[in-house]
Amino acid sequence: MNLPRVARTLVQLHPLQVLARPIALGGRALGRGSTPALAPALRSGFAPPKAPFVAFADAERRRGRARLAAIPEGSLLHAYECAYGYELGADPTAPAPGVWEGPVASHPFPASVRARRLAVAARLGRPGLSAELARACRAVALGLELHLMANHLLENAIGLVCGGAVARGLEAEAWWRLGSRLLSWQLPEQFLSDGGHFELSASYHLSVTAGLLEAIELSLAAGREVPELWRDTARNALAWAAAVRAPDGTYPLFNDAALDAAPEIDGVLALGAALGLLDAGAAHYSTENAPTENATTADQPALLHLPATGWVILRLGERAWLAFDAGMDGAAYQPGHVHADALTFELWVEGERAVVDHGVSSYIADPAREETRATRAHNTVELGGADSSEVWSAFRVGRRARAHVRRLERAPAHLVVEAEHDGYRFLPGAPVHRRELALSARELAIRDEIVGGRTGVCSRLRLDEAALQRRSIKVDGVQLTPERSPGVWYPCFRQPRAAVVFSGRGEARDGWRGGFRLRW
Repeated sequence: MNLPRVARTLVQLHPLQVLARPIALGGRALGRGSTPALAPALRSGFAPPKAPFVAFADAERRRGRARLAAIPEGSLLHAYECAYGYELGADPTAPAPGVWEGPVASHPFPASVRARRLAVAARLGRPGLSAELARACRAVALGLELHLMANHLLENAIGLVCGGAVARGLEAEAWWRLGSRLLSWQLPEQFLSDGGHFELSASYHLSVTAGLLEAIELSLAAGREVPELWRDTARNALAWAAAVRAPDGTYPLFNDAALDAAPEIDGVLALGAALGLLDAGAAHYSTENAPTENATTADQPALLHLPATGWVILRLGERAWLAFDAGMDGAAYQPGHVHADALTFELWVEGERAVVDHGVSSYIADPAREETRATRAHNTVELGGADSSEVWSAFRVGRRARAHVRRLERAPAHLVVEAEHDGYRFLPGAPVHRRELALSARELAIRDEIVGGRTGVCSRLRLDEAALQRRSIKVDGVQLTPERSPGVWYPCFRQPRAAVVFSGRGEARDGWRGGFRLRW
């Protein structure tokens, strides 16, 4: 065991995570014994839901079915997602699913998601769900995931609120009140000032935002008072989602993110609009951190900095759209979904994703998971064969990279962003990686500088093979050549697409400079 690495990992934990670990084991044991006996009755007489709410439930059913097909049977992830209840959909006349069984059915996370799906189905008119809803909510209440916190605890809260909204009686009231108090605590904790979720994954952001929206809709339908905190958080989260929506209706795949791991971004935005929570023109582009009324045309350069998230979005009309990860690597005390990808980026050319993130190929501690999180799998610079953040096992991180934006520039025909990170400060000479991206309508110039240190340098660039051919993208740079081994990327979990990976190598001797250009 690498004790220094373990120590660097443990020192970052929230004290509550440590204290709650033994409690969680006991709570899971209690939750396993939760029964459906004496289940609270479900409410009736709901007003008809708006079309986007129904459409969203059906879209989740389709997404859940497709995702399960890609996950290996027998894995813990497959067992979890089998218990989520996505198959309920929106049709109250469809055949009712059986009772969710298996050892993970009472785990609080799948029980939380299932409670939400059951609550939505009940609100849409499906009968006979009270017993299973009680079993799910009881498992959550007895096993709150204080030892994990982050999106797990938020899902616990949302599941309880949704279950309490559609049921009635003293126990249902207890679910709703417990979930509401957890939301009052965790929403300000987990959502950043720019609206992003603090785990810095667009997938997890969309998942918890969709859950919050469903909790708001169900509470309103039940005649409950919705706290203004829920509405304000949802508005900001939706504005963030609108800001990171790429031209093809997807989103950047920074950190643990996959296009099938969360609801489609347009479905979440439509649900927010139906609730009156999506402001028109939510994504404001400018060279400042604060929103402006800066108008954009089809050809005008536009720039948006999400300062708390650390992402910068550059847009050249319909020609190019770029997302740059220039912030912290993840949540302070829950970095389980962090990748060692400081200063990576993705690029869309004429509406198509061209420069791509590696994506996620595994969620267990295996070589594929190691590759998924490693610096070498991302569009950034690797020093000394090391990772910019000390990722290890499946969800552990020791030493962390700290990045920040140094400069933003918007000119009539181009955009520039410059940032740096100190993730390699542990190497001799404490080298710092500084990167400048300059985007125009037909070109992206990447300039890298290593300040200090004496070590090997490798800069990599991953392009979707089909986009590279269709868009006639040319890649030029000093000693930048295609790697020999076939490249892949994973837009959806475990579903590879062909990629071409370019790499350029050098040696830093008290510093180094390099770069490359893409033209289309």
